[in-house]
Amino acid sequence: MQYLENEHLRITINEFGAELTSIIRKADAFECVWTADPTYWNRHAPLLFPIVGRLKDQQYTLDGRLYSISKHGFARDLTFSVASASATRLDLTLRATAETRKMYPYDFELTIRYTLDGDTLKKEHIVRNTTDIPLYYEIGGHDAYLLNFDQAGLSDYYLEFEDCDALSIIECDETVTLSQEHRRVPLDHGRLFLTQETFIHDALMMDQLPVHRCTLGCTKHSHKIMMDFSDFAYFAVWSPYKKGMDVPFVCLEPWSTLPDGNYLGKEHAQKVGIRVMQPAQEENLSFSVTIS
Repeated sequence: MQYLENEHLRITINEFGAELTSIIRKADAFECVWTADPTYWNRHAPLLFPIVGRLKDQQYTLDGRLYSISKHGFARDLTFSVASASATRLDLTLRATAETRKMYPYDFELTIRYTLDGDTLKKEHIVRNTTDIPLYYEIGGHDAYLLNFDQAGLSDYYLEFEDCDALSIIECDETVTLSQEHRRVPLDHGRLFLTQETFIHDALMMDQLPVHRCTLGCTKHSHKIMMDFSDFAYFAVWSPYKKGMDVPFVCLEPWSTLPDGNYLGKEHAQKVGIRVMQPAQEENLSFSVTIS
């Protein structure tokens, strides 16, 4: 485990998956990140790379060749090496191996950089193409934040999208593969209040974003978690649906790319939002979380 700390927050990050596992608000010792209780979901904040979401039949093609890769890709299940570390900044790096090339035929270097500044934690996703051909990739976050039912009930929690009156949610088919249809979800003064049925059809996935900021808040206390994801074109919110149960966390998910669409073929380059880098090119997409 690796640790960052300042006067406001204490952060824990696992080298396995470069995964954020804890944010302690020092003023009241409150844990903000989901505890990975397997009763509900056994992860904290997995990294999504080199794909986001599901692929049809867990397969894609590249230059006519078929590859298999599981949901959300392999980075969340591999150990990163520590490239540099200080009290408030950590760089963790993953490079291609013979095993990753079986699923994803590229040489790459992926660095996840965490920087703690005041009450804000910034996460940078730095991808470098170290091969001699164009590299297609997807990347995203899947950060789960606790809902404290000691202080409030599920219906007291909301997701706020400032100055918006509705969200445009992409419709899915029975396999949770995206369609080109959308449905309108009205907001209450910019707020979507949570219920047991909010995620009955899986995540709420958005491509027509009115703002690139989402705040998790509660009417029973003043503490908030605000995520700014200006570098990311797509966004999802998710919690596992458990019939008759109040699930005590919600995930905020900035995505570079949308999951597979039922109107697309299997060619990787056809994915909506897919990013492409030329040899030796590097890109850096970041999002930040502010705890108040």
